[in-house]
Amino acid sequence: MEICLIRPSRCLDKEDIIINNSPALGLAFIAGALKQAGHTITVIDAIGESPMQLSPIGDIPLNITANLPLDRLYINGLTASEIAARIPSSVDIIGISAMFSNNWLFDRYLIDFIGERFPNALMIAGGENVTAMPALAIEQTRHLDICILGEGEETIIDLVNAVEKKENPNVISGIACRDPETGKALFMPRRVRVKNIDEIPMPAWEYFPVENYLKYEIKWGVLKQNTMPLLATRGCPYSCTFCSSPLMWGTRYYMRDPGHIIQEMEYLMTTYGITNFDFFDLTAILKKTWIMEFTNEIIKRKLNITWELPVGTRSEVIDAEVAHNLYESGCRQVTYAPESGSVSMLKLIKKKVKIPNMLQSIQVANREKLYTNINMIKGLPGETHADIWQTIWFLIQCSRMGGMDIRQSTFQPYPGSALFDQLVKEGKIDLSNDDFFLEMVFVTSNGTTKSYNDNVKAGWYNFYDLLSSAAFYGGSYLFHPSRFFRSIRNILTGEYEIRLERKLLEYFKQKKQNLKLGLGQIEGKG
Repeated sequence: MEICLIRPSRCLDKEDIIINNSPALGLAFIAGALKQAGHTITVIDAIGESPMQLSPIGDIPLNITANLPLDRLYINGLTASEIAARIPSSVDIIGISAMFSNNWLFDRYLIDFIGERFPNALMIAGGENVTAMPALAIEQTRHLDICILGEGEETIIDLVNAVEKKENPNVISGIACRDPETGKALFMPRRVRVKNIDEIPMPAWEYFPVENYLKYEIKWGVLKQNTMPLLATRGCPYSCTFCSSPLMWGTRYYMRDPGHIIQEMEYLMTTYGITNFDFFDLTAILKKTWIMEFTNEIIKRKLNITWELPVGTRSEVIDAEVAHNLYESGCRQVTYAPESGSVSMLKLIKKKVKIPNMLQSIQVANREKLYTNINMIKGLPGETHADIWQTIWFLIQCSRMGGMDIRQSTFQPYPGSALFDQLVKEGKIDLSNDDFFLEMVFVTSNGTTKSYNDNVKAGWYNFYDLLSSAAFYGGSYLFHPSRFFRSIRNILTGEYEIRLERKLLEYFKQKKQNLKLGLGQIEGKG
């Protein structure tokens, strides 16, 4: 069978300072499974093939009722026409990676754009967004035939085998399909999770433009090195109300064998010259015996690498012994994800975090010279002004303990999460139009922040965002004065160690480009 896998271009606000992204790890796993099964594969990574390309949204049909700055809505990557032109004419199955809800408006447009040009190909989609809302995905498209729900490696092989044998693919486990009579979604039984994740084939990066990701330093971590993403575990045993993980992965937590992970790292080092790894695990460090075995193996093999945890991890396991091993094995950045500094909010969102323990873990990590990043969410439903002030005080404590960076995000109700379902029931999310999906694109933009919290108006969050940043970074420089001079040095030399420095460098770079453009226009008129 000839299969074409597509990572769509990305919807974004063109005023975003940093175009954050990373290689498509999930799609690379799917390509690896298909490769092992002996199928002919083409991968079109619309972002990776043209990472700096920005195009206006164009004539994509939208049903908008909210007042949103559509003139700022752009596509990052190849256009729909450029993607379609790269699809082999003899393709049998086209698979679209539909991961994020803030990209759904382009994803659905691309599905139908391609479907009209390849009417004989089976059109499938997978990823977190279609897993969370497959009925809507099928309802809002004309050409989407099948949605793969949850883990896709086993399901895609069964589906392709069924098509190859001219059997009905609509009856296999783990999918939602279009009813040929009604056009509505039909659901098959959910597939059992893969337990032995070491048996999953390695990501097939040879089908992806890895060189572009390295050239343009497109990654989530902060280290300026050749970086690729990895997964060491799958799933998360917790059920935070804002997270869609329980629906996508379930709450069973599986860890790869440390030796198997290192084998993948060594392959990437040899093949692509990778020296740094971003671990994209939902909860990378949960069991002390496992992380000690993993770090000891890296130390034993004397791998000349660094690695980061840019997504977020638990703090309970990171004691002095673990922190020491993390640094010795090359780990340089650890991200903690408390989300809030308010005990009442943590309880409300079922985030099982003990603030004193996390502060102690941050202090221990700092002593071992680990860069610590703190993930926070503002605007969670039920949050009060008092909760926000508790969070600001918590951030000051984090800076005193050695925290070096924060990533503040505005609450986005992820489809598939408990909070999303609650907001739909309350009528605060209306899926009869496209406002929700567009608001997710603009959720971090000044003046267009959408609030789902009745206690604090949206305008307050821009103020609290600035205040939180000032409190945290001000505390960091006050309690650790050498950091201030190091940041000045890094910015002057064009280097960065933390996200604040990277954002400032990107900001100055953007302003410099705009100034050059303005001077050029003036000279042209002269």
